[in-house]
Amino acid sequence: MTYPTPAYAPPPAAPQKPTRFGALAWAAVILGIVGVVGSWVIFLNNLTAIAAFVGIVLGVIALFGTRKVLAVVGVVLCVLAIVLTVVAQQAAVKELDKILNGDVNQGQVGAPGETAKQDAIAESPTWGKRYSWANGLSVDVAAPVACTPGQYAAPANIARAVKFEITITNGTSAAFETALMSVGTDAQFNGQKADMVFDSSGGCDSTFDSATVLPGKTYTFHVAYAVGAQPGEMQLVFEPTFNADKAAFVGQV
Repeated sequence: MTYPTPAYAPPPAAPQKPTRFGALAWAAVILGIVGVVGSWVIFLNNLTAIAAFVGIVLGVIALFGTRKVLAVVGVVLCVLAIVLTVVAQQAAVKELDKILNGDVNQGQVGAPGETAKQDAIAESPTWGKRYSWANGLSVDVAAPVACTPGQYAAPANIARAVKFEITITNGTSAAFETALMSVGTDAQFNGQKADMVFDSSGGCDSTFDSATVLPGKTYTFHVAYAVGAQPGEMQLVFEPTFNADKAAFVGQV
């Protein structure tokens, strides 16, 4: 007599271990990726940096869960995003400062008519010197001479006035428009703004006007300023075009 083989039920499957803090680990990774991608976009990277900081907090919490490797990846990405954001913003600030203020005396200084040397050391030019920009344009400022304002000169009540002879030499291969050059607006005497003198009836009239200077040609004009009664230090700044480096002439008057 045969007996049927008894059927045994399979053992119950072991319960699956629940994932702990897995969602936080994935959130850290996603925020880190967003932070890295947005780190080079100025203004937007402020928001992505905040998101990356939140991602670091979530990633650190997730390190105590079951997705430790994923959490580490998220934290690293978020830290990298913040570092890249700082680098990008520092570069943007430096470039903006250059655009707004320009570089000062980055060209070459020499005597009038002297060919600028390539290895010349940048220095502050003074009266009787020539400042040359990298493109070949240069400016000479002769020593100032005293002038007597007329009756209707402006500004009124001038204690003393000095006149400068300024020569622009176009050593470039293209025509230069003097209207592009900043002349006279940035002048200081003893650390205070020096006003340009307008004197059509006297000896202190400024003759600067818009002109086209062809390659190899020069353009000479005069500019007068009202200064203090006592001798002091004068500063004249020239900027040939927007965002070009500035030539700052400094000397006694």
